[in-house]
Amino acid sequence: MDYKRFSKKELMDILDVIQASLSCKTEMDFKSLLEKTKVLVGGEHSISGLGIYDAKGLVDAKTIINSTYPQEWFSVYQEKQLYFIDPIVIQQYKSSGTQLWMDTYKKYRGKDISEFIHNASAFGLKYGITSGIKSQCNRIGSIITFSNSKDYFEEHQKEIMDAIIPHLHQALVRIYRQLKTDILSPLTAREMDMVHWVKEGKTNWEISMILKISERTVKFHLNNIKEKLGAVSKTHAVAILMEHEHEQEGELVS
Repeated sequence: MDYKRFSKKELMDILDVIQASLSCKTEMDFKSLLEKTKVLVGGEHSISGLGIYDAKGLVDAKTIINSTYPQEWFSVYQEKQLYFIDPIVIQQYKSSGTQLWMDTYKKYRGKDISEFIHNASAFGLKYGITSGIKSQCNRIGSIITFSNSKDYFEEHQKEIMDAIIPHLHQALVRIYRQLKTDILSPLTAREMDMVHWVKEGKTNWEISMILKISERTVKFHLNNIKEKLGAVSKTHAVAILMEHEHEQEGELVS
């Protein structure tokens, strides 16, 4: 992630969202977190959820948190289970990452989908940006969306989302699935060394120099750590580790 692409204000706002995500424990907390992020990426409306998925895509919507979507549209969306024909949801559970709606809409055709896009647009939900993470270990995937009636979203907004989505994912999962075990217990002594330097923000090359091992060995250990933590990327692993550290500090204080 090249943070030089962000302005100083954007960097401060990104750090603010990450910090707020660590203390997010309730649905109301998460809605407040979405409000912070909405301002950062330029959305008018926001919505998020968790779903169970398999190789074919979304199987079941575990929960949906509506922050500022039009209530009438949200009610119809839930009642008719439109997430099964929503091209944005289909694409998100097909291949995780950050997507711009206009790019995704070009990939899907059909009467039902065209009607869905038309009806969503009628509620001011014409343009948007969506991201999320698919956790391989438990088959739970997050989906977090910001929309706007104007074509505001570009590649820069995707970069912002990429920087914060692991932390939003962890906050969302924490609310509905509290992990009772110590996530670091399966890690070896060497992997714990890696954890320390990853949390310090060191690059793979820097870690290899510090521990006097090859960069290839560093990558090997980091892949093992990601697998044990259920992380999909190094950034996601850092988000999990930050959350764990924050929870441990909270237990000590209490």
